[in-house]
Amino acid sequence: MHLSFALTLLTATLGLATPIEEGSSAALVAVPVEARAIDSLAATPLDKRSCSSNGCKCVKGLAQGQYCGNCVLVSNGNWVITTKRVANHVYECSPSGACCDYGAASDCGSLKARCG
Repeated sequence: MHLSFALTLLTATLGLATPIEEGSSAALVAVPVEARAIDSLAATPLDKRSCSSNGCKCVKGLAQGQYCGNCVLVSNGNWVITTKRVANHVYECSPSGACCDYGAASDCGSLKARCG
């Protein structure tokens, strides 16, 4: 469930709640909450990945960014990666057509692939 949809449902149900009359006692409900320090989140850093220049090439004129090997230009149906393309790899492309390969990525090769 998407967060915005969940918040919409929560807001809708709060509007339907019956207000408590003055003078009546409301029952308190304990809700367990786990507190975490911000430093504990920083304890698991992301893995850095090197981008290897393996001779791959991108279409010239693209915006700088990451593109999966299965990305296709909408304008003409050509592959974004023109040389040494692997469908499940993610590449860094520059406007000049220069390219480097980060390697396999779980979203590449799928309909939710990074395309710029």
